[in-house]
Amino acid sequence: MLLFSIISLIISVSCLFMGNFIYYRNPHNQLNQVLALFSLFIGYLAFTDFGGTYVTTAEQAYWWIKAAFPWMFTASFFIHLALLSTEKFNILSRKITYIIIYLPSAILAIINLTTPSITQGVQMGYGGWTYIPADSVAYSLTLLWTLSLAFISAILVLNYYLKSLGIKRQQAKYIFLGVYLPLISGVLTEFILPFMSLPAPSILNLLMALGIGFIAYGIWKFKLPQLTSSMISDRILSTMSNFLFLLDEERKIIHVNFKAIELSGYRESELLGQPLDFVFPHINRSDSYSKSLENLETFLNSKQREIPVLASTSIIKTAKHDVLGLVLVGSDISQLKEAEKERDRYREHLEELVEERTKELEKTNRKLKKEIIAHEKAEEELKDSLDEKEILVKEIHHRVKNNLMIISSLLNLQSHYITDEKSLNIFKESQNRAKSMALIHERLYRTDSMRRIDFDDYIHTLATDLFHIYRLGPGINLTLDLESVKLDVNSAIPLGLIVNELVTNSLKYAFPDGKGELSIKFRSLNRGDEFELVISDNGVGFPQDLDFRKVDSLGLQLVCNLTNQLNGTIDLDNTHGTMFTIRFKESKYAK
Repeated sequence: MLLFSIISLIISVSCLFMGNFIYYRNPHNQLNQVLALFSLFIGYLAFTDFGGTYVTTAEQAYWWIKAAFPWMFTASFFIHLALLSTEKFNILSRKITYIIIYLPSAILAIINLTTPSITQGVQMGYGGWTYIPADSVAYSLTLLWTLSLAFISAILVLNYYLKSLGIKRQQAKYIFLGVYLPLISGVLTEFILPFMSLPAPSILNLLMALGIGFIAYGIWKFKLPQLTSSMISDRILSTMSNFLFLLDEERKIIHVNFKAIELSGYRESELLGQPLDFVFPHINRSDSYSKSLENLETFLNSKQREIPVLASTSIIKTAKHDVLGLVLVGSDISQLKEAEKERDRYREHLEELVEERTKELEKTNRKLKKEIIAHEKAEEELKDSLDEKEILVKEIHHRVKNNLMIISSLLNLQSHYITDEKSLNIFKESQNRAKSMALIHERLYRTDSMRRIDFDDYIHTLATDLFHIYRLGPGINLTLDLESVKLDVNSAIPLGLIVNELVTNSLKYAFPDGKGELSIKFRSLNRGDEFELVISDNGVGFPQDLDFRKVDSLGLQLVCNLTNQLNGTIDLDNTHGTMFTIRFKESKYAK
């Protein structure tokens, strides 16, 4: 029995120590508060066990058993702790929850204290005196009540443990052990073993103390939920960069934060209890309590000087709109005011510079106006000169075209007196060459540009005219594949002569049977930097053993020379008829 007495005493002292440790670890946290009360309660029950081990008579033992009359509150504490530790705050926010948890235990405790309906008597047991349960409805209800709450608590904690992750799972592990160890062991020693008539010591209080110890260890090691809104508010208020003054309904300062103390230069004790105008003489006290103020520029009276501040107030009222107090927050705007003064000084200096510069600009502007007028006059004269030159260039193109057409007409008239077929062809070819050049000058005369013509339209007109001149009949087809390209006159004239010569050669020599196809393709390559002209026919073809660059033909010699003039290349493919391919790049100055 001495051993059980020592164990009970140790449990009682340990619970008292753990209760104090848990509470002062965080006195504002509800979990710590309830767990501390539970620890003290178990300590009290353990002390009644200790007292019961030293008595010798049944009457004395019964008195100590009756002293432990509220033991059924153990289950109420259990369910309360389970709801807190599993964060069922929505359930705990209702008052009815506390009535359901604690009222039945209170009723049963009163019945246990005042009647023998639960504790009928005492008997000497394995570890000393123990109570004799009454064979009554009250005792059955007590067992049902305590076991129900204990198992509900166990289910809540198990579910929370299974769903938790990370640090929360570590915390839940100790809550799990703290609940399940006394629950399982208590059911075993208090119900199962006695029911089987096996002797077992009453160690429920020891198991409860161990459970509290596990939870307390979790609080110490993993900092089980300690953070409260009160702690958060205090920390925010003490560390915020703005000053804060809290006043009561009598307009007296009741709280200040560190920034307010630092800015005012007063100690906290010197500020508390002072009226608002002690530090804010320019704020009307009656106005500040009648309406909230926002972004009010005023002064804070420190020990050394008046400090410019930007302040706002908020009135604290009850649900019935009674004024409870006033919160005043703000910030030091001394640096802002200094910056504004510096800005004003800089603005004045800048205005002086602007005025001085404006005078210089006005003087320069007058000078520029004179120059602009002179430039506009020169530009107008230049425009008139350009218009005259444009008219002259158009007139030149027109006259060159007329002269070439006159030459062509003269050649045509002269050809009527020539009977030799060879000489007649020479005249006709010269006439066509003159027409091809005249056609370019006509295009330049008719277009807005003085240098560039639509070469696709030019090829179409020239090829069509040549077909009409040689009258080869319907058996010869002309196919044109022409890209819309504008060429400079320096490229258009030699390229036009090349087209004239190659088309003329095809029409004269390629189709002795009067049947075939002549194709002309013209396109740009490499994004317009290079051009390709392909003139081909499916006629008799160019002789294989003849080099077109060395033939004694004025037309082909002219084609080669003009290609060189364009800095281009010319290739002949006579595998299927005749196909001349000419590639060249337009001169940069021409663009």
